[in-house]
Amino acid sequence: MKAQETIDIDIVKSKVFKEKKESVLNTIFKDKNNNLYVIRTLENGKSLLIDVFTKDFEKINSYEHKLKKRHQISGGFLDGNKIGFIEYYRNKKEDKVEAFLHTSNKDNFEFVSRKIFEVGIDSYPTFFESLFSSSKIDRNFKGNMSFSKSGNYYVFNIDSFDKKNEKHTILVFDKEFNKLWEKDFQLPYEDRKFQLQDVIVSNEGEVFVLGKVIIKKKKKKKGGKYNYELFKLTKDKVMSSKISVEEHFVATLELDFDTKGNVSLIGFYSNKNDFQFKGVCSFLINSENLEKTNTYFSPFTEQFITDKYGKKKDKELSNVTFKNVSYDNDGNMIITAEEFFITTNYVYTQYGGYTTTSYNFDDIMVLKLNKEGKLIWARNINKAQTSGYFSDPLMSFGTAQYNNHEYLILNAHKNMGELSGGRIKFRESFLWKATKRNTNLYMVKIDDDGDFIYKTILHNKNEETIFNCRYVEQVSENELILYGQKKKKKQLIKITIN
Repeated sequence: MKAQETIDIDIVKSKVFKEKKESVLNTIFKDKNNNLYVIRTLENGKSLLIDVFTKDFEKINSYEHKLKKRHQISGGFLDGNKIGFIEYYRNKKEDKVEAFLHTSNKDNFEFVSRKIFEVGIDSYPTFFESLFSSSKIDRNFKGNMSFSKSGNYYVFNIDSFDKKNEKHTILVFDKEFNKLWEKDFQLPYEDRKFQLQDVIVSNEGEVFVLGKVIIKKKKKKKGGKYNYELFKLTKDKVMSSKISVEEHFVATLELDFDTKGNVSLIGFYSNKNDFQFKGVCSFLINSENLEKTNTYFSPFTEQFITDKYGKKKDKELSNVTFKNVSYDNDGNMIITAEEFFITTNYVYTQYGGYTTTSYNFDDIMVLKLNKEGKLIWARNINKAQTSGYFSDPLMSFGTAQYNNHEYLILNAHKNMGELSGGRIKFRESFLWKATKRNTNLYMVKIDDDGDFIYKTILHNKNEETIFNCRYVEQVSENELILYGQKKKKKQLIKITIN
């Protein structure tokens, strides 16, 4: 760890503006004029809000789209001069879910809508509910929509609920939301034996679907009783490839494209069970023919174990959740993850008692893999955060990438500490829980070798709002936007990395 002074940033804050209702930040876009388009939804889910700010945070336009009963918003975009979003309507009268595209010129907010597809409830009874649920610890504004990194293709995955077979419908659209093709494909697995992991679309408009297949009568004595299966869908055909986890346990895999457009599958593995982690695993797959090019099961490094425990221990981790996967200029992968778990306690009183729920956001893990998928280094940053409500803006952390460095942004107690061996800790205790008055907003910079430095950005007690570090919007190569609120007060902050 190095001195704080070496992180060079500029900060610009908007004026505090007041609104009666609480809102949730969905996403932020920046246009070629450096104007910011801030998209939020009210916490009660009844309105979509779009506000436009100049680069100096002067508000120049705003729009509110009020939602009727059985309507939900999912997915927003800014493409040139056009801004838009998807709205779903559960049409009970006709027993179907309809998807509408709303688009407008970004300067006048005169939206027009058209229906782009519909789904029958009889074939897909859980479709509407599945749009707005997610197993990840972060927001899921995209719903069931994915888009290519080039922005030229959008894909919608529609998952049926069929006890006998796993059935999917894939819809692919161009950037103007003209439907290019639609394909139904059915898998020879019972629905409860196939766990969908992810769906992504390439810059060529090819769709990749990853699933975890539970095999009841698996013969092997060691490792998870399952395989993973990767599917490639085009307009004319479907290909598949089985991914073996060998003698290991791999609870989940992250599906992505590497810098060359090939498929990467990244996860954590264990030799004990699905709930512990000994190291990181990677499968690199040729996107043309689905042949595996590299497979690695890399145990965590000694440095990582030292970061976490202070001395070497033969111990596996638990409760690890992926945060982000990014790539540096050389094609190396940077993975960030967090220990997250939920605890419940029953409190006895003279009148009976009640149950309390605590959301725990603990240590941060950062790992670097080379472009072949082999672990180069792994670091652990000690952190312990607990809150009684999941969306607490003081919890967790956000990520950004600039100039081949990984950046972490987090709120943590002002009495963070430096440990031996160049380690740092961001901790609270039962004596002093994290609050606005006793926390700071920090930035941590991690270099090519896994060494890190940190900087205090703000003292939260001096601010009118709490900036939510969990949702960092990187609107350009070196500009980050955070959204802050405290009751009726709202505010934005821009952090420019120099």
